[in-house]
Amino acid sequence: MISMRNTAKSPMPAKSLMFSLTVMMLCSWGIAIEAVQADAPMTRAQAMQTTEPMNWRPVSAAECAASPQQDGYLEFGESYEALPDLGPIPMDACDQYGSCDGLAPCGPGLQPGEFWVRAEYLYWSLDAIDLPALVTSSPAGTLPGSTGVLGQPGTSVLFGGSSYGDSYRSGARVTIGWDDAASGNGWQASAMGIFDDDESFFRSSGLLARPVFDTGTSSEASMIVAHPDYLDGSVSISVGNKMQLYDINRRLCLAASQCQNVDFLVGYRHGQLDEMLQVSQSSVYTEPQGQIIPGTTVDLYDHFSAENRFNGAQLGVQFQRHSASTTLSWIAKIGLGVNQAEATIAGRTVNTVPGGGSATFDGGLLAQTSNIGVYEESNFAVLPEVGVNLHTHMDEHLEVFIGYSLLYWSDAVRVSGQVNRNVSQFPPEPITGSGDPSYQFQTDSLLAHGLNVGGAFTF
Repeated sequence: MISMRNTAKSPMPAKSLMFSLTVMMLCSWGIAIEAVQADAPMTRAQAMQTTEPMNWRPVSAAECAASPQQDGYLEFGESYEALPDLGPIPMDACDQYGSCDGLAPCGPGLQPGEFWVRAEYLYWSLDAIDLPALVTSSPAGTLPGSTGVLGQPGTSVLFGGSSYGDSYRSGARVTIGWDDAASGNGWQASAMGIFDDDESFFRSSGLLARPVFDTGTSSEASMIVAHPDYLDGSVSISVGNKMQLYDINRRLCLAASQCQNVDFLVGYRHGQLDEMLQVSQSSVYTEPQGQIIPGTTVDLYDHFSAENRFNGAQLGVQFQRHSASTTLSWIAKIGLGVNQAEATIAGRTVNTVPGGGSATFDGGLLAQTSNIGVYEESNFAVLPEVGVNLHTHMDEHLEVFIGYSLLYWSDAVRVSGQVNRNVSQFPPEPITGSGDPSYQFQTDSLLAHGLNVGGAFTF
């Protein structure tokens, strides 16, 4: 039976009229509802909390038409389980109505494509340049024949015999991209550079020499730069390296869920790796030495440089895990291509005699006519790179992040492989004996790594 409360005796109001029309329509379809409830009327709140079962049975059209009309609303019992109050759900929240436990094929979206730009400050280190002893000194009173000779008592190394160019230095990377939300795919291109970090050395006092191994006598020797008995001089050294990388990639969505996605990268990578070493010395004779008169000057330099140019295809995978306000991303890329390596060795000696003019000779001490020249070679090389970043979303357009990256460059020509301490003659003597210093083209690997800090803006 349907229980109702009549609250007025006045003519049928609009609500009652609407109720009557609804009942007549239901009756015309032969459908009616009978609810069993308590004898006492129930409030709406009580009706919503009741656990009494709902009973349904078919009734005839005549019974339906004879049902009394309700001026307010129907009250009946219903068994149900109340839904919990979850509160407001953020648009980018996860694990509320979706699952992050699995991945599904990427599906079409409804949002238009977005352009974005990312700028990073890099604090990276490049692999060190290993150099032999290049400048030595000896205690005061050391005879010229023993000055700066390795293995002699009191000889100390002022520069060389260690690694250089591996200190952390600044760099930058800029990436621009476009995301097609309709397919989950996109494009991105980046340019990065690890700035040149030169290490310099200069000395102009005391006993100075440049140590070598004399192949003619098969023993350690030296070329004296400064000695208080007869020679004033100075020596300066500069060594450095830098790296630049460029790439463009097509990003294809492999799989995605509400909170994570996996993308495949395919594109092109170009890399540049440059290293340089230059040693310069200048000496002035203050006392005669055989046919050399006072005031005669000797200026010479050795120059070594290595240039690498990589061009190749690039493949990669990127994984991102999203939460309400952060994203953790991993990326792994590998460049497969050809590295065009070029090694340059140059040297020159200039002797100036007072009143007699100057004479210029090709070659210095470690860069002589036996090894000076430009050497080129192309080899297959790989450039793998991995990185991890933690992103914090400031708003829907801006995010900041911090991360770490590591890059490996195989089969690169390095300056450390060009320097040969063996000499068979001293400048400006002609090549004799074993014809040293000599050079044989060789390659080595390089490792670069460091921190990334930056921000990204989506338009």
